[in-house]
Amino acid sequence: MTTITDATMRDRFISTASALLDEDPRLAVVLADISATGFDAAAAAHPDRVINVGIREQLLVSATGGLALTGLRPIAHTFGSFLVERPFEQVKLDLGHQGVGAVLVSALGSFDWPAGGRTHMSPADVALLDTLPGWTVHVPGHPDEAELLLRDAAAADGLVYVRLSLQRNPRPGRSRPAGS
Repeated sequence: MTTITDATMRDRFISTASALLDEDPRLAVVLADISATGFDAAAAAHPDRVINVGIREQLLVSATGGLALTGLRPIAHTFGSFLVERPFEQVKLDLGHQGVGAVLVSALGSFDWPAGGRTHMSPADVALLDTLPGWTVHVPGHPDEAELLLRDAAAADGLVYVRLSLQRNPRPGRSRPAGS
């Protein structure tokens, strides 16, 4: 685990996911422009496993489902509102109905970025995923927790949502996720 005390959860996600791409050839990262420059080095090292679909949220989730159908373990990343709320039909069908595993990681949770307006807020993301069978939802409170949860999610086979936030606790709540 990397200990970067001033890093945000999103910073930690980028460094951890980039390292995981080096460690596990079945992983892929699918982006919708958000955090894309943070993955420049990983994209250069793994051009076939770091995919930026642009600002096309439904395609982000559908491409994630397609990659999962090929046997990859995709990690999709964008703002929570564009990852769960806007493409909810694709989340339900392209991931859940297909019976594939994937990891969704939000860039911001709930009301983290009020300047972005209501379109960039996602107060219902966790509640929506809770209506679907088979999802595990994690809401870390510290970058160290976010890293551990991402590593566990990448190593798993099921459907996992990791909701990152700008808000953080002063220290991690525990050293390992429950059940580990």
